[in-house]
Amino acid sequence: MVTFIAILQVNLVMSILLYVMFLVYLYGIQATSMDRQRPTQDPINTLIIKLLQADISQQSRQRQEEVRPPDPDATKDQDPRDYLEMKSSRYELVTDISSELLRQHKRYNSPRVLLSERPPLQPPPLYLIDDFVGSSHVANKTRKKRYAKHRIYRSEYSVCDSRSDWVTDKTEAVDINDNNVKVLGVIKMHGSKSIRQYFYETKCQSINPNKSGCRGIDDKHWNSQCKTSQGWVRALTQHNTLVGWRWIRIDTSCGCALSRKLRWTK
Repeated sequence: MVTFIAILQVNLVMSILLYVMFLVYLYGIQATSMDRQRPTQDPINTLIIKLLQADISQQSRQRQEEVRPPDPDATKDQDPRDYLEMKSSRYELVTDISSELLRQHKRYNSPRVLLSERPPLQPPPLYLIDDFVGSSHVANKTRKKRYAKHRIYRSEYSVCDSRSDWVTDKTEAVDINDNNVKVLGVIKMHGSKSIRQYFYETKCQSINPNKSGCRGIDDKHWNSQCKTSQGWVRALTQHNTLVGWRWIRIDTSCGCALSRKLRWTK
């Protein structure tokens, strides 16, 4: 009887030890699988996150500097023109057109605006040569003949006749804020060098190509008239004492305006 009880106790102890060993084994397998599933940190993503954090911190510092009022002791002996130049980052004083302002022409470039030392001889690449009016009379005559043949061959006619050329004497314009601004025709560089600002404008040759108005319009039911439309371009202008790139209006196209004729019935 005593031997049977001892055997049962030994079996119980062995069962407990096996159960504990099995639990330890399962815990080890679970820990190993968790380590394998843990994603490794991508160095490229880490670099991008660091750059974004640095950019955000830099922008926040710039906003704090803009909001922070100027020091009265620092601006007490300062020229008010210098304060205006510090206050605006988009515009500069007319007394000094820096090279940085001219380098911004690549960013604010408009196809119809050109900064050059010499007058342009050809239209911008994005516009056709047919409507261009240059300085050479022979070249213009050749273009007109070639354009007339092409037009007859395809049996296509424009509703309104337009004329495009480079404007070299533009002095005033209206900007996007309805302010009358001065257009800088001649821009003096450092030294004796200077460049000019040219504008490629398109206008209607005449209000009425035909006696009745626009070409190809039924004059029995419609009143028609050719009108020049304007578009927005970036140009180097001056408003008060500040010089900068602003949106201004110039002539860019010619279109036909229609209005229905009113018929009175008795």
